[in-house]
Amino acid sequence: MRTVRLKDVVLGEGPAKVLVPITPATIDELVAQVDALANEDYDILEWRIDFLQAAPDLAACREAAAVLAEHTDRPVLATFRTADEGGEKPISSQDYVALLSDLAAGGNVAAVDVELFRGDEIARTIIDNAHAADVAVVASFHNFDTTPPVEEIVDRLVAMDEAGADIPKLACMPHDAGDLLTLLRGTWEATKRIDRPLITMSMGQTGVLSRAAGEIFGSTATFGMVGRASAPGQVPVDELRPVLAAIHRWSFGQ
Repeated sequence: MRTVRLKDVVLGEGPAKVLVPITPATIDELVAQVDALANEDYDILEWRIDFLQAAPDLAACREAAAVLAEHTDRPVLATFRTADEGGEKPISSQDYVALLSDLAAGGNVAAVDVELFRGDEIARTIIDNAHAADVAVVASFHNFDTTPPVEEIVDRLVAMDEAGADIPKLACMPHDAGDLLTLLRGTWEATKRIDRPLITMSMGQTGVLSRAAGEIFGSTATFGMVGRASAPGQVPVDELRPVLAAIHRWSFGQ
């Protein structure tokens, strides 16, 4: 598998990596939330920009990114999760492109999250701008209502790969254990067609297994929480990390 490096963190090798989201409304909250993670064992910090009261104002988000970079040495994934995919607020396509492109160019984030199905042209523009700034792109899709069939899961992840994203990501909501199996099967089938690190998860309590054992099926990272969760089913980092390490050791002998 091709690997992706975000600062010192390499996705696609070793145990599944742990991302922890922060959801600050203000810069003061941003500082407090990042400082609270100082002693936590995680790999990548996801900054949920959509919680920031001033977003999508470019100057305010640029300032917040700079402050964030001063307070953490972890790679930062900048994510504006739109209301259409479960985020805090809507955003126009023009502002969405401008914001993520500006943050990528600013040099304070290691990766940006792009909701691919906002439109091919929008996604392509952001991907090109991010890559021009040597910033990686996570392409994402979220379904908070249901779990698509295996074929759709694979097709969506392949579309992200074909668009040039470095890390395709898909999250969906299960109604039962069968849906969880669908997500895991879709992840496994996608690895046969995509030579990039994938991130997939089944949300809620029913989907917790996907967060803990996703590596076995091809998912290279998962989201844990410290304090407030940003999505249903996230597991506290201090409980998640030893489980990931044990599963990696038991499954791959490392």
